[in-house]
Amino acid sequence: MADGAASGTVEPLCDEARRRRTGQPADGADLEEHHRDLVALLRRALASGEPSAPSLLATVHLDHGERREAVDVLTPAVLGGRQAHLAGLLGETLAAMGDHEGAEQAFLVGLDGGDPGAMNDYGVFLRDRGRTQEALYVLDRAVRAGDDLAPLNLVALHLEELDDPATATELAERLHDEAKPSTLVALADCRLAAERVEEAGELYRRAAEGGGACAHIYYGWFLRDRRTDLAGAEEQLRRAHEVGEPGAAFHLARFLFDHGRPDEALPYFEEAAWHGDPDAVAVLEAEYRGLVDEYDD
Repeated sequence: MADGAASGTVEPLCDEARRRRTGQPADGADLEEHHRDLVALLRRALASGEPSAPSLLATVHLDHGERREAVDVLTPAVLGGRQAHLAGLLGETLAAMGDHEGAEQAFLVGLDGGDPGAMNDYGVFLRDRGRTQEALYVLDRAVRAGDDLAPLNLVALHLEELDDPATATELAERLHDEAKPSTLVALADCRLAAERVEEAGELYRRAAEGGGACAHIYYGWFLRDRRTDLAGAEEQLRRAHEVGEPGAAFHLARFLFDHGRPDEALPYFEEAAWHGDPDAVAVLEAEYRGLVDEYDD
């Protein structure tokens, strides 16, 4: 079942929640009250059966670092078979909490339901567990199903885990499609691995301009590491965060921290940790011990 926003279903409570979410206050105390009000509104939407409510409510919980609450919302929606398109989000959240068995069960619901995003997320999950051959199969399915990030992850698997640049390059060239900017990132990675730096830079730039998944992140690190362009790199990483590229909060935090700006980096590390990034949690524990709350459930 598609979310109401996509299917045209009338969802007055979810629409109101979307409006409130975009206008949340900056003050800490007001932010807490704003969050409670949003949760209450979306629980009413959930009880009313608005299709977008599970996704929105889970996202609001995750924005606030409430992974257990997000799981409680997502589990019946996914495992009940009503909203398999949320399986990837449930799987990622459970994996961040260390429940790998539960995460795999969720991902398999998405796989069986033919959801491209869940397929990609499951492939990354398998890769992280060292189950490379399974990851290859699942990511290939995700590519054929049309997921935006899957070509990048499949090429990276050949390039990094399997140390097979020839196959990675052949695959990236076959998948290359100017209408799909994320495929430009995959090809750029292969060109960079072959030290074809000028070509790589141009591909990253075009991918970022075209809105490719994670393209601002990749272009930002390219500008820092290969062009020593710190201002350009920071601009790209901040843009990645603005448009919501996956993992952007951690990458921006890492950049700021590496360049002697730990105070500026802290809120971005916190944001990444709230969303379950283990690298962000590790940095907070190692570098900011005693200054921040715990983020593991």
